[in-house]
Amino acid sequence: MRIFSLFVCVIVFVSCNKERRFNRNLQGTWEVDMVKLQDADGFSFFDYNPAGALKITDESVQGELTAAFQTFQGSVADTLALQGTYLLKLNESELNWVQAPDTIKNRIFVITNKNLEIEYYDVQAQQRLRYVFKKIN
Repeated sequence: MRIFSLFVCVIVFVSCNKERRFNRNLQGTWEVDMVKLQDADGFSFFDYNPAGALKITDESVQGELTAAFQTFQGSVADTLALQGTYLLKLNESELNWVQAPDTIKNRIFVITNKNLEIEYYDVQAQQRLRYVFKKIN
């Protein structure tokens, strides 16, 4: 029974440290490097020259990103403006932007101290947007 209790304590301790480490990795300024748009029909379009950056501090996120895509229907623009907080849920692989009263749920693909890749599904537009960031400081 003691071994089991010790094992559970070690797992809880390691999990807490992992979440703190990823929260610490998120702190800083993230420049958007690439944005991928996947439309309702499954076609993908890329913007390799998007503009903008996000500044993430202890509990807040702010910034604005703009991207332009050349699709079959013509040019499509996307803007993501954030000024709120974030919520990291590692057990669900989510990094959520919280702007009262809305929450934008993002699926995490990559999260390191230099790279961040997230994707969210825009229900209204029926499209997926994947953002790739590089940390600049």
